[in-house]
Amino acid sequence: MTALPFDLEPGAFAILALGLLVAAFSRGYSGFGFSALVVASGSLVTDPINVVPLAIVLEVIASVMQAFGVWKQIDWKRVGLLCAGALVGNPLGIALLTYLSSGSLRVAIAVFIMTASAVLLYGWHLKRRTGIAGTALVGLGSGTANGATALGGLPVALFFVAGREEPAVMRANLVAFFFLTDFYAGGLLASQGILNLETLHAALWGLPLLIVGLIAGGRKFIGTTPEAFRRFVLVLLIALSTLVLAKAAGMV
Repeated sequence: MTALPFDLEPGAFAILALGLLVAAFSRGYSGFGFSALVVASGSLVTDPINVVPLAIVLEVIASVMQAFGVWKQIDWKRVGLLCAGALVGNPLGIALLTYLSSGSLRVAIAVFIMTASAVLLYGWHLKRRTGIAGTALVGLGSGTANGATALGGLPVALFFVAGREEPAVMRANLVAFFFLTDFYAGGLLASQGILNLETLHAALWGLPLLIVGLIAGGRKFIGTTPEAFRRFVLVLLIALSTLVLAKAAGMV
């Protein structure tokens, strides 16, 4: 019998599998939330150093699988600006850890995301589309958050909702953004030996769940309305921020 990933017991693996399935549904529907949900659930049963590279590998696979359905909706100019800012921001975030703890930074970002999401949920939004400089700054902030806390995806999702981006375009842009940034991050992890054969073994176990979740989430997206989509994204952002705060408090 083939060993379960990371030598998990069946019960522990079931928790990881359920988290992965929920995360894949979220990714298929909204375009984001996958890594945060996988890491949150997986960290309950194994070391995060196992789960983070697994999430990145599956994120890249998910982006490839979704590419054919979102390709025409991608705004490459905006995605490029976000990625350029994120490239600069990642090392800044890592440097920031010299002066501040990762835990305190995660709490600060989670509180900001939760507060901003709650405000947007009550109807506030940006009055006009953000320009080149503003988009690049969001990318910079996302990269900094990612380098310091691995929460870089949440500010980008918040940015698109605040600008009332069309759901199909927002979802497509997030898929493209995560593919490029996760491919880069995966290469860094592989060069350090953190992403290894054990990670790929776990990814093979997770692949069927990823496929099922993506298909279910994608079908749910087809019948959604713009307001229902934005509400789902904002509630998801609040839920992810709550998870971060609960983990920081030692509750999970």
